[in-house]
Amino acid sequence: MSRVKVFIIEDDFIHANRLEMYLSEMGYDLAGISKDAEKAIEMINDTQPDLLLVDIHLSGDLDGVQMVEQLQNKKAIPTIFITSYRDKDTFERAKLTDPYAYILKPYDKETLQNAIDLAIYKFSKRSSNTQDDTSYKGWFDDQFIKEELFVKTNKKLIKIKLNEVLCIESKDKICLISVGNKVIETRITLTKLEDKLISNHFIRIHRSFIINKNKISQVDLSKNEVHVGGFQVPIGRAYKEAFIKHLSPFLD
Repeated sequence: MSRVKVFIIEDDFIHANRLEMYLSEMGYDLAGISKDAEKAIEMINDTQPDLLLVDIHLSGDLDGVQMVEQLQNKKAIPTIFITSYRDKDTFERAKLTDPYAYILKPYDKETLQNAIDLAIYKFSKRSSNTQDDTSYKGWFDDQFIKEELFVKTNKKLIKIKLNEVLCIESKDKICLISVGNKVIETRITLTKLEDKLISNHFIRIHRSFIINKNKISQVDLSKNEVHVGGFQVPIGRAYKEAFIKHLSPFLD
């Protein structure tokens, strides 16, 4: 489990410090800061951030738009452009790189938070290749990107690697996601979470539980329970037959 990593490209010292402060207050990790586009490209390749905050007008041979264009030739990274310029030409140039959000200076922390939420939502929707079930329902939806899960908790996004999840328990409209020795609480129903899980590592064995089948250490059919990590998860009567059939290749 890790927090979202954000890289800042900003040549104004005051704005760079403000962005760093806001990110810290919002609970994100700082992957790095650079005031130079060419140096930033090298650092981004090394740090592999989840999101870029890019000032369009940078000093040096490359501006922010040109830098993003070069990065896109290797790997698409969600980008939020930040600029103090309001002219149409600047916006049209930036638009061609298909950014995930666009912020005008001066901005406040709430504006930045909303832009980050929007960027991660749009990127997760595009990456998961899902259809109608991903329709936007508000800032508090959880976002899924390939084998990672971005979970909204306490108005912060944290990143969970799906292969590290042990089990997921439902309590009313809240799900408790067990990752190692930590439990992450998120406001989402188990059914909705099950529908959105794109990994094939998970199987529902009870109306209140989904488990990571790769983390099973023991199955006790006499007690109708599965051991996953340090958890003893019950097997629901309605799910038992399907679960045994799922295990049958391993029982031969």
